[in-house]
Amino acid sequence: MDARLLWLALGAFAGSVESSLVVLVMPDVAAEMGISLSEAGLLIFTYSIAYGIGTPILATVLGHVDRRTVVAGAEFVFGTMAVLFGLLPGYLLMLGARTVLACGAGLFTSTAQSTAVALAAPGKRGSAISTVVMGGSIAVALGAPLASLVANSLGWRVAYVGLGVIAILAAVTMWLRLPGDIHGDARSLRERLSVLKVRGVPTTLLTSGLLIMGTFIFFNFLAAITTDFLGIDRSLMPVVMLAFGCGAMLGGHFGGWLADRFGGKQTTLIIIGLMIVLLAGLPLLALLPDPVVAPAFFGFMAVYGVLSWGFMPPQLHRLAGLSAKSVQLSAALNLTAMNLGGALSAVIGGVVLDLWGLAWLAPVGALAAVLALVTAWIAPAGSDH
Repeated sequence: MDARLLWLALGAFAGSVESSLVVLVMPDVAAEMGISLSEAGLLIFTYSIAYGIGTPILATVLGHVDRRTVVAGAEFVFGTMAVLFGLLPGYLLMLGARTVLACGAGLFTSTAQSTAVALAAPGKRGSAISTVVMGGSIAVALGAPLASLVANSLGWRVAYVGLGVIAILAAVTMWLRLPGDIHGDARSLRERLSVLKVRGVPTTLLTSGLLIMGTFIFFNFLAAITTDFLGIDRSLMPVVMLAFGCGAMLGGHFGGWLADRFGGKQTTLIIIGLMIVLLAGLPLLALLPDPVVAPAFFGFMAVYGVLSWGFMPPQLHRLAGLSAKSVQLSAALNLTAMNLGGALSAVIGGVVLDLWGLAWLAPVGALAAVLALVTAWIAPAGSDH
């Protein structure tokens, strides 16, 4: 294996850890800044908007720049903003830092896999992409629980500064180790959006956005739901994240296997249906005897990880069947749709939290997932070959 791919994987690792870390530390940020938890949710809203809309624009603007400069520069911006997020004193400054951080994270993610393909030896492209994706998988399974442990013991600011330093070191190494002659993607924004004209693609992208919106209405406020609603001790948050991460790693393989066996559409419908039941049933955990609540929630989070990460392979499978010649473009737009759904989840979740409280977050998310189920059923299946 080309050792240079490991630095791309490290960049993916840092980005995935940060996405989980912000969910874990939002109550601490809110308490320190003297704001409500719903106001702290703006950290997710601005991030998702910048990631979802800013990434394709930046990818277009920087399309003529070599990929070493783009991936190293994007990762450096991400790392620098993470450090600043952990050091800045005011909420508006922190909000701005995480918004810029999102631009770096999105640009890195959108460029890293194509860079890995360019570095790969003949016949090794799949392995090269898997190496980069592995960084994100390890981040969910191990990085997020470790970051939670650091945040619990040393404080959320230390966790962010440490993560930023890791990203900066990865960026510097990428600049030193990657070749400077890997050409970028010079397609215009119109060309990148052309896949929206393909029948079924817009509806399938809408499904992604709606399901992410539904699942993240719950996940954005995971720390508060765990401690304040279910009464689980905060020291067990790393275990909660470990259960989620193990489920997520299993879900990525499970979703792909089901899609190959039963088709992308059928698998997507099954996963969304199970997610609706899971989210709708979360409030029932609070009715269990106290000694049972924590183990039951660990199991809930493992299943949630399986379903949330298991959704993406069949969804990409469907997009590939609908637009076989434009898979890269439709996959990039799928990422945009997911982030726009994430932005809406922060807004809707904040409103639900203020009006009805933590108990209603998951059930409202289940209602959004019902809409995703409808659009997934309406969208054509596409070719499974």
